[in-house]
Amino acid sequence: MLYGYIIILCLIMLLTGYSVGRRKGIDEGMKKGRACLPIQYKMRYLKEDKCPICGYEKTALTSIIK
Repeated sequence: MLYGYIIILCLIMLLTGYSVGRRKGIDEGMKKGRACLPIQYKMRYLKEDKCPICGYEKTALTSIIK
């Protein structure tokens, strides 16, 4: 009977640790994703000459006028 209680206690501790770690990992991933997003927007703009937010395209004619 004692072994059953020990096994149940270990399973509860294991599941609690897993759920806390998973939530913390998801939060950390979201923070890193939010930090990298502006950099990715800038890279896409520089590579494609097109604004990723509004879709404005830089053409040859506008670069000559300016």
